[in-house]
Amino acid sequence: MAFTEAEAKVLGALAILDVDDALTVRQLCRATGLPDTSIHRALMRLSRTGLAMGTVQGPARWRCTDRGRRAIARPVYRDYVGAQS
Repeated sequence: MAFTEAEAKVLGALAILDVDDALTVRQLCRATGLPDTSIHRALMRLSRTGLAMGTVQGPARWRCTDRGRRAIARPVYRDYVGAQS
């Protein structure tokens, strides 16, 4: 699956977190430099494909799945892992 730039940035920001950590949309906006609409769109696609998941506690927080970590670790996406805009 090829990622859009927004998806790669969001997944890259989530992939560097510890397994138990998660970020809100606002935190992802700051980390990636993307507007919240782009973050929401990316998160919806990533969650539908099993690459990211929301947490049950509020406010909504997002984390990368193991499958997402493997996908974003591909060499083509190396510049997006932990990259800040």
